[in-house]
Amino acid sequence: MSLSKFFGTENFNLQQITTPFVGTKKGLLFFRIISFLILIFGFIVAIYNYYYNFNTNELRIFLPYFTHQSFIAILIYFLINIVLQIKDLNNTLPKRFKNENLNVTLHVFYNSIVPLAFLVSFIFWFMIYPILDFSRCNILNYCQHLILHLFQSIFIGIDWYLTTIPTSRNHYIPMTCIGIIYLIYAQFYHVIYGDWIYDFLDTSNKYWIIIYVCVIIFWIIFGIIFTKIHQKKNKFININND
Repeated sequence: MSLSKFFGTENFNLQQITTPFVGTKKGLLFFRIISFLILIFGFIVAIYNYYYNFNTNELRIFLPYFTHQSFIAILIYFLINIVLQIKDLNNTLPKRFKNENLNVTLHVFYNSIVPLAFLVSFIFWFMIYPILDFSRCNILNYCQHLILHLFQSIFIGIDWYLTTIPTSRNHYIPMTCIGIIYLIYAQFYHVIYGDWIYDFLDTSNKYWIIIYVCVIIFWIIFGIIFTKIHQKKNKFININND
């Protein structure tokens, strides 16, 4: 079985990215540009805070955080959307790329990035935020956390809702693989630098195997549930459009 068939990419086309089920294509482009600019501002603030305004009790690192890695992917998501939207408005957007592997890659990316954005927000606000020390934080620190941990999921959630990118039950697999790869990456980071990116990854904890297994199971369950929600959302939109 080809990857295209495995992920249902034969049902995917570029027009699905640029066509909202409500509103206009120009309106969607405007929303995406505004979202991208706000997210870029948040990213710049995060970099500034890292170098000149670090006021929390987090480990002072930048790129190793899953939040920042996924945030860069979200910026790429909106940038791709804007480019494709402009090409569509100029009538130069093909229905699909000639390279099917590129179609599969883009299709998998679009099905993985949205649940990852939601996951980042969920983990931060329910697991990390309660243990952070905000006593020395200023408006720029709060701005960073709001944009990187809340606005990003709101913007991408709206974008996801307005479009009908097809999905299949197999799309939970890439998202789960991303989680496992990050766990492996965290081990290498610890070996090289001696720090754990997140405290719950510390293997000196006697329950670390149970924690890791639970994390992987959670990723799998979350991915499956989101895929089901995605399918029902698309079905609802298609019924209302008919």
